[in-house]
Amino acid sequence: MKNFRLVCLLALSINIMSAPEGAFNTLMVKAKDVNGYINFMKENPEVFKTIGSDVAGVCVTSLGNDYPGQMFVWNAFPSIEKAFTASDLYDPMNTSSDFKQLRTVMYAATFKPLKDFELRPGSERLWRIKLNNWQKYVEKMTELEKALNDAGHDIRIGVFSPIGGGSAETGMFHLRAVGNSSAETGAAIDDYFSGASWGRVWDASQEYVDEVVNETLENCQIVYTAE
Repeated sequence: MKNFRLVCLLALSINIMSAPEGAFNTLMVKAKDVNGYINFMKENPEVFKTIGSDVAGVCVTSLGNDYPGQMFVWNAFPSIEKAFTASDLYDPMNTSSDFKQLRTVMYAATFKPLKDFELRPGSERLWRIKLNNWQKYVEKMTELEKALNDAGHDIRIGVFSPIGGGSAETGMFHLRAVGNSSAETGAAIDDYFSGASWGRVWDASQEYVDEVVNETLENCQIVYTAE
């Protein structure tokens, strides 16, 4: 029994150690005035300073919206520990009247990156997916990112697992493909449908996908960076 427990612990540690450091807290909102909300956060960074955010930003859904003003605010932290601590320091449901006038909170969740991810926001295609083997899928996405870059596409790929995702996110993973602009993101998609060789890596990765729950296009930007 002792040996069995040791094997289980070793297997668990291998899975955990395969993921990079860091975590993101996200706040999904319905903005009454998207630009006004973004500008207000840029001009009033006190909340980000209070919770110890390293970098904060927003993603605004441009295609595939479920409702008008669909967007989310994200905060990057060096660890899940720091992300959870930040959640204790700020309650988005109990905040200033200025925030309440600008947006309605839908839900919040923490996300763990499962592969190395360069935080350089832009035009971002997001898939919410159910996977049968996230480790193998991450390997394929790492291979795909390199193949895309070798083909001349400056695309960053991230795979994320929700923690405390509630009914909206539990059981799903996020795949995020980031281009520098909508045009560059579109050019990569055109290349795939034209039969680009890197497309075979994408096609092969689908054996690890049980379901695509939904897919959207977002415009993302940084609104705060710690000094």
